[in-house]
Amino acid sequence: MVEVKTLVSNPVLVIGAGVAGLTAATQLADFGIRTVLVDRLPIVGGNAMDLYKAFPTDDCSYCFEGSRLRPGIRKCFYRSAILDQPNIDLKVNTEVTEISGSPGKFQAKLSVGPQYIDSKKCIMCGLCIECSNAFCLPSPQCQPQAVIYDPEMSDEGAKKAEEECPTKAINLGAQPSEETIQVSDIVIATGYHEMKPVSIDEYGYGKIPNVVTQLELAQILDPNGKSGGALVRPSDGGQVKRVMMVQCVGSRDENYYPFCSKICCVYALKHANIITLERDGTQVTVVYMDIRTYDRHERYYRVARDAGVRFVRGRVSRLEACADGTLDIIAYDSLLDKYLKFNVDLFVLSSALEPPKGSAELIESLSLHPASGFVGPADLTSENAVVAADHVYVCGAATGPAEIPESVTQARAVVSMILQSRK
Repeated sequence: MVEVKTLVSNPVLVIGAGVAGLTAATQLADFGIRTVLVDRLPIVGGNAMDLYKAFPTDDCSYCFEGSRLRPGIRKCFYRSAILDQPNIDLKVNTEVTEISGSPGKFQAKLSVGPQYIDSKKCIMCGLCIECSNAFCLPSPQCQPQAVIYDPEMSDEGAKKAEEECPTKAINLGAQPSEETIQVSDIVIATGYHEMKPVSIDEYGYGKIPNVVTQLELAQILDPNGKSGGALVRPSDGGQVKRVMMVQCVGSRDENYYPFCSKICCVYALKHANIITLERDGTQVTVVYMDIRTYDRHERYYRVARDAGVRFVRGRVSRLEACADGTLDIIAYDSLLDKYLKFNVDLFVLSSALEPPKGSAELIESLSLHPASGFVGPADLTSENAVVAADHVYVCGAATGPAEIPESVTQARAVVSMILQSRK
């Protein structure tokens, strides 16, 4: 076991408990720096919770190196790092509402949502889930290891669950609270949000049930999901035999986001390969402007071509829902200079990756430099891209769309800079 230092020092505030935030928080804590880790959701993990398999290793997204100070190479660092580290003060269902003070002596006001479930008491026995749909276990790997409660779905069964909980972990009367903390440094690791293209009428998202986004497709493919990993249509649970994906939905588009979302092509190809190679007899077609598979990710494109994934360079010009739940699609192929007709069971949108809720307010409150809505570096000419301001750092997808290894590397760079500043 690694010796864990417990020191009295000004804590560091890490905003966002996705891959980058967890990496930064656990490594800071392992070096003896008290860390306050906040996330607005009731569980940590961010978008990695929904990835199913994560590139470039195609492993479970929980299973990669979280801290070089901890024994082992591949492990579920979400569980080991959070449960075993006393220097981390994890605050879920919490938002940073105000930041004041000066660099090195920031005051952060936190809005802490109602803590309906005491994660230290919950033993995940499942009795509450049997009593009411207001309780659920979002993932077997979730952290904190506890069920979550949705007050909007509360019913008589929820009250029964509270009364019969064997460890008295449920408090339906929990109230929100506010807390102000003083911190020396701030690490922004707020990640990204997948755009929900409800305003792009030609694709029918939000109106046609068998039109989904890539993250929604990942949840369908996940063996821990509702369908048990079976590739089925959301409308009726019917088997999917024909899939069409369309790239650059909302990205590289002056009406929405002019920037390239960088990793969309790779995770679309990842899903295309999973479907083609692991779901026998399913045909995948990808409609694209350009396939951008940088560096080592070119292998995903090569595997897809060899596996029989069909690529159409052009755009979808018409989509119509049929009575049997399938979709009739007309796509223009710019290489063949002709229109092609398709009938598919599932239509998947590779949506733009946009800044998460609250990014603009956070940037403004700390007088940071915006970069297409994300957090930009303090000095564009400097190699220290993770430095957003004096004693303020940024890592992972908070800087813009980023893959997991890149997010981890940036988080480690932030940790290194904070440690150097304390020598």
